[in-house]
Amino acid sequence: MTDMKRLLLFLTISIGYAAGFSLTAYALPGDMGFFGGISEGRRLPKTTETLLSGETRIGADPNETRTFPYKEIVFLTGRPVEFTGMLEVSGANGALPNTVNGNYTQMLRVYPSASSGTDVSINRNIVFTVNYHREGSQLIKDFSVRDWTETISVGEAGFNLDREQSGFDISILEHETPGIGYYRGDVSARSVYTTGGTGGEAERLTLDTRDSFYGYACAWSGAEAHRMDAALSGNNWQMMYQIRPCVSTNKTLWYTENEPSAISFDGNYKEVLQNQSGLRYNILQAPIIFPDQPAEGGASIPTRNTFEQLIAADVGFLKGHPAMEDIRELYSMRVLDGDPTFFKPEQAITRAQFVSALAKAVKLPVEIAEAAPRGRRALAPPIVFPDVQPNRPDYPYLMAAYRNGVAVGRDDGAFYSDSLLERQEAFVILIRALGIGSLGSRPAQNTHFADDSQIAWWARQSLNEAYRLGLIKPEPDGRIRPREYVSKAEAAAMLRELVDYMRVGIASDYAEHIVNYVG
Repeated sequence: MTDMKRLLLFLTISIGYAAGFSLTAYALPGDMGFFGGISEGRRLPKTTETLLSGETRIGADPNETRTFPYKEIVFLTGRPVEFTGMLEVSGANGALPNTVNGNYTQMLRVYPSASSGTDVSINRNIVFTVNYHREGSQLIKDFSVRDWTETISVGEAGFNLDREQSGFDISILEHETPGIGYYRGDVSARSVYTTGGTGGEAERLTLDTRDSFYGYACAWSGAEAHRMDAALSGNNWQMMYQIRPCVSTNKTLWYTENEPSAISFDGNYKEVLQNQSGLRYNILQAPIIFPDQPAEGGASIPTRNTFEQLIAADVGFLKGHPAMEDIRELYSMRVLDGDPTFFKPEQAITRAQFVSALAKAVKLPVEIAEAAPRGRRALAPPIVFPDVQPNRPDYPYLMAAYRNGVAVGRDDGAFYSDSLLERQEAFVILIRALGIGSLGSRPAQNTHFADDSQIAWWARQSLNEAYRLGLIKPEPDGRIRPREYVSKAEAAAMLRELVDYMRVGIASDYAEHIVNYVG
């Protein structure tokens, strides 16, 4: 059976199963406000919250209103001053209808907080009509302004938006991959303000901004970084500046040994959920009326941490084993389950065991069969691979991996669930989960490894990318042993490395390449 026939069969008989979350349920552009400010951002769900709700990705409610602490630097007086307030985002935000084209309304509101304690105030209300177009796993969103009102005050100076002379355009491209939702966007805006000035003299200000931003979200972290360039001109002065805002959120895991001797367990893990947001600005051309002001500065919102205690599996029998920490951490994260005393680290892992653990590690949405209405027969669960039957305990996870393009059968249509996994297969599957295999070299090109001649043509691109991301660490002689079978200990190390990259590595990439870019 061809891949297309299997896909059509799945789509035909999967009706009646609860749908998983799509990209739009957790790609969250807009939570920074599009005006060069920073918000606290939303936090990731705790492990217990995920288990109780069955939801693996944030932002599942399409109609929720999100309210965040917010900061923005205001330059309208020619000097940078900091505004502290709140940002409210409402309108469709979760899974959009599974249609090729459509539209929805999104609203942004910025207003002072009761405890701002400054003489800077922003009252901004903007309503967008968002038209979207879907092509496969990618989604284009174009924002157009339906209504926009704004007033800003700095001390005694007041600025009122001239709506007729102002314009605002946003275009965003989102891409759904198995484990991570990626997006990028561009903003072009002209904001025209009128003011009476401090001495009663009327002034007209024009602020032109261009902003490119990138973001991603997954079960372990998320980030959004902007590069905004601005030109501001008044009646007889002008200035140019850059703003680099970024917000990130992530989960980290820490093992702590218990201090009392009279306690029934040696230690446990603490999951730390952390949000960080900050911006920096550079004034490239200062108004001649303010020649002495600093050329750069910034703002931040204090880190917000939440904690959760997680159980540490008893893996004392592995003491001294190099993979002990990897295995214990995966049990704590519910990537591995069952009785850890039966875990055999040197035993080779099967394709089904590895893919199931991977589905749990990246939190692929698992579909649960719905009860059939009274008097009607329940639909049979779909069978995509002949060797993956619904009575298998790992069936929901293998099907989740199939639906997301992680589990791919061989030429005869079987998945070979119980066949042992080669190292090159494992890295290909990891890169599929991250959705970035296309960034590697072309399949026909050589790799960086001493045993390149042993690598299959279909694995070269993914192995190059895994090496670039640090997921492959060659041996001292440069070999990676592509055709050797993966032990369960090696699989645990690979999966922990993957989760660590999703926690920290990818967020650092966004901060280093976007926020730290000046040009």
